[in-house]
Amino acid sequence: MDTQKNIKIYRAGELIKQIAPAADIANVLTLLTSNEIFLDAPCGGRGRCGKCKVRLSPGGEEVKACQTAVTDGMEIHLPEEMKMEIAGQGAAPAPVSDGVAGTPVQAPAQSAPAPTLLSDAYGVAIDIGTTTVVAHLTNLKTRKRVATASGVNAQRQYGADVISRIEYSAAHGHETLSRLIQSQIGDLITRACADAGIPASAVSYIAIAGNTIMQHLAAGYSPVGMGTVPFEPVSLFGEELPAWPGLPAAPGATIYYSPCVSSYVGGDITAGMLACGFEGDLGPTVFIDIGTNGEIAIKLGGKYLCCATAAGPAFEGAEISRGMAAVPGAISHVKWGDSGLELTVLGDAEPDGLCGSGLLDALALLLNTGAVDETGRLQDPGEIEHPISAYIGEAEGRNAFFLSRERDVYLSAADVRKLQLAKAAIAGGIQTLLREAGITEGDVRSFVLAGGFGSFLDRDSAARIGLFPKAFLPITRSMGNTAGEGAAIALVSSLSREQLNAMREKCEYVELSSSLVFNEQFVEQMMFDE
Repeated sequence: MDTQKNIKIYRAGELIKQIAPAADIANVLTLLTSNEIFLDAPCGGRGRCGKCKVRLSPGGEEVKACQTAVTDGMEIHLPEEMKMEIAGQGAAPAPVSDGVAGTPVQAPAQSAPAPTLLSDAYGVAIDIGTTTVVAHLTNLKTRKRVATASGVNAQRQYGADVISRIEYSAAHGHETLSRLIQSQIGDLITRACADAGIPASAVSYIAIAGNTIMQHLAAGYSPVGMGTVPFEPVSLFGEELPAWPGLPAAPGATIYYSPCVSSYVGGDITAGMLACGFEGDLGPTVFIDIGTNGEIAIKLGGKYLCCATAAGPAFEGAEISRGMAAVPGAISHVKWGDSGLELTVLGDAEPDGLCGSGLLDALALLLNTGAVDETGRLQDPGEIEHPISAYIGEAEGRNAFFLSRERDVYLSAADVRKLQLAKAAIAGGIQTLLREAGITEGDVRSFVLAGGFGSFLDRDSAARIGLFPKAFLPITRSMGNTAGEGAAIALVSSLSREQLNAMREKCEYVELSSSLVFNEQFVEQMMFDE
């Protein structure tokens, strides 16, 4: 007689699913992912990040889902679903035509909209980020944005960065990740249409911008070839493809995928540069998307130099002791004021960890107060000639900067090193491209920060830690979700789609892994300014 008992899954105290035990399920995280139940797991279940926490009873001790065996009849209590601060959820920026790099543009008025227009035809522009996904529902005739839906990328439970997802695809096939993102895009279209009060069958055209790996998975292609030398993609896109079966859209709906430059400089970068007016007559301009890939581009005359820096997920809080996404409870800003340490916490909640902007501020503060020296060493309290020394103690056997009364939120010495490595990769990439272009920091006329992280970070903190040159501060513009805006332009303009493809042809990719200049710059950029 079978006496196995179902496993019960709870979220926020409510039973959401019962699952029959299976002998081939290795751990709780695998059980959840195999049943398409989301749990944040930035390291992809390798046991390194400590973020996939669950409880086995109400109010019980937290355990790592990836390290906890499945047993018959167990209860699994999940944290509340992530509600992340996502850039690009609001209305489209107003068109401006002052010719300045980093100014949002609109599709040319004379260009033809997407094909097969009807009076009630709609399209959706989609930005597939490694961390978040945003969908803008647009009336194709009036070009007016009527609704936006967004969410945390459903693939995140398989790893916070693209390398983790390539590795998962290599080990298990890409089909699970493709199904997840295709299903999520369908859900976002359905939500946006419901908010606007229109049927999904009115959606006839879709434009997607994402990094090359995300676009592969959305199109149903394997990204495995991009994980090893010679880093070969199946496609660099810049084309229209039929919508996949089951997508909530009109019969015969078409999807346009933004052109990618290489395996690690994707359609989000070309779309972002289009949105910022890079096809105009600009002086030397630097564009950067500070994410796990750390893509950088320089426009010089009629050509573009591009690279990807493999900065990793540290700036998104992954693999940082108390790092977290930009959700309620995350410390988003840190400063020293008249009353001492001052924190800004998302959601007006008790601090539970630090998101990317908070990590930058915390490190900048430690540098400004002398708590971290130019080599990146977090000093002992007795070596620090500043009141911040009272917040320095020991955690994980090493020095740490404590940011909560309970001393359970902190930045450890090891975390400082991870941030140091990430900033050196991005700063080294900038300097390498400047060298390749034959120009100096002083020659640059505009510096564009793209992406959600670029919207929320404090520029002074970013420059203080050396993420980008201080000389760029007066010419810096934070442009937010440029990939989504570029996709929105491409959605309604055939001329803009042609411009995107023409832009891709002007791009030259600089491979940093074999660059002696980058190796030298990476080592040099590891140091902090005194």
